[in-house]
Amino acid sequence: MKGKTFFNWKGLLLWSNHFYGIAAALLSVETHLAIFKTAPSLYLVVFIYTSTVVYYTYAYFDEIEIGIYNERSQWYIQNKRYLKLRQFVLIGVGLYIAFIKLKVIEVFFSLTPLLKCILILTLLISFFYQYAHLLFKRLQIRHKGLLKSLSIAWVWVVMCGLTPLLLKANGPIILNSFRNYIFMYLLQLFLFILILAILFDIKDLNRDSDEKVKTLIVKYGIKPTMYKLVFPLLFLYLALSLFFRLQQSFIYLVIPFLISILILLVTYLIQKRKAIDENILLIDGLMVVKAIVGILLACWK
Repeated sequence: MKGKTFFNWKGLLLWSNHFYGIAAALLSVETHLAIFKTAPSLYLVVFIYTSTVVYYTYAYFDEIEIGIYNERSQWYIQNKRYLKLRQFVLIGVGLYIAFIKLKVIEVFFSLTPLLKCILILTLLISFFYQYAHLLFKRLQIRHKGLLKSLSIAWVWVVMCGLTPLLLKANGPIILNSFRNYIFMYLLQLFLFILILAILFDIKDLNRDSDEKVKTLIVKYGIKPTMYKLVFPLLFLYLALSLFFRLQQSFIYLVIPFLISILILLVTYLIQKRKAIDENILLIDGLMVVKAIVGILLACWK
């Protein structure tokens, strides 16, 4: 039974968090191509991939410890020994790449004070998102509605958007050379991921309501959240994406409309689907779709 559970496609791709790692890696490639017009180093892509997989794996270990059980947590329980070994290997690979190949310490100290603060803040948000209860019992980012979604979007944008740029060139070069261009790109990426983070709470509506977790969906309901928050954010994302691509060819202007239509379609579909795997593929799959389309366009050009 254990072997059968391990080798099913959900376990290998979704519950193992490889899908999140793939999404993060692809977004980092898209960012690098969009800003520098060149592909990032393989070391950078692997570092972002391994970091994402390791972080989400620890997050779901915590779910098991506090008694949250579903198909994913059952897979974790049955494959706990393998996952712990994998964590050890991925952490080793990630640390080697970070300190030896990417020289993150040298890069960090070459950055401007603002960029250093952004990176430190991001690390703190990542830590407190999972472990705030260890230091502050009342600080529960995951239970604070909009703060939860904002935190997810912030960390993903810094990891998949800002980090590839910082490891390509130091802070002053980036800020002085393409400041407005980069800001617009990162802002539209932030809005895109923020929308997905809000939508993902729909699948946990009943559980969050029972456990008094005040997500936006629990607090306001699905339709009010869609009309008052998701749709305005989607309009802003579309406007920024079009402005970002204003000087490019017609096909580049079509892409933001395509992504927006897909978001609307997914918004409709997830209200009828509660399975975790379907929500991951539909919602987080949009990150993969967006990144692949952006990469293909950059290569085609």
